[in-house]
Amino acid sequence: MARSLLPIVFFSALAFFSISSQMLLAIPREQALYFLHCAGCHGLKGEGIAGVSPQIAQTIDFFLLSPEGRKYVIQVPGVAFSSIPDDALAELLNWLILNFGQTKRKFQKYTTQEVAVARKEPLLDVDETRKRILQTLPDKITLIKSWQRYATFNTKSTK
Repeated sequence: MARSLLPIVFFSALAFFSISSQMLLAIPREQALYFLHCAGCHGLKGEGIAGVSPQIAQTIDFFLLSPEGRKYVIQVPGVAFSSIPDDALAELLNWLILNFGQTKRKFQKYTTQEVAVARKEPLLDVDETRKRILQTLPDKITLIKSWQRYATFNTKSTK
C-alpha cells in the first residue's frame, strides 16, 4: 500500500515545486529575491516579526535621510552576509524603498559599488547602531513609534 502511494507523493511534490517556481518567475526579480531571502524574517509585506526582526514597511526610507542610516541598511547582517550578488542586492534595496517606503520622495538609488563597499563592514552591534541612527533622524518620532518594540528610546527628548 505504502509503495503504491510513492508515485502520487512524488508527482504531487513535483507539481507543487513546478507551480511555485513558475509563480516566482511571474513576478519582478527584486520581489522574488525579497520572498526568497527576506520575507522569512521581515514578513511578506515588510511588517516584521515581533522578537525576530523589525518592520521595514513604512520605515526603510527614513534611513536614507542620513549617510550613516543609508549605510546601516546595507550593513545589517541579513543584508551584508546575503548570498545575493552586489548588483542584484542594490536593485533589491531600491525596490524595497520604492515598494515599502512610507514616503514617495525621490531618493538616491543604491549602486552596485556602494553595496559592495558597505557590506564588507557588517555591523557587530545592530541594536545600538540602529538606536543611535533613529535618535538623529529628522523624522525620528515616526520611526520611534514604529520601532518601539525593537529598541528603548527616551521619547521625551524627541518632542
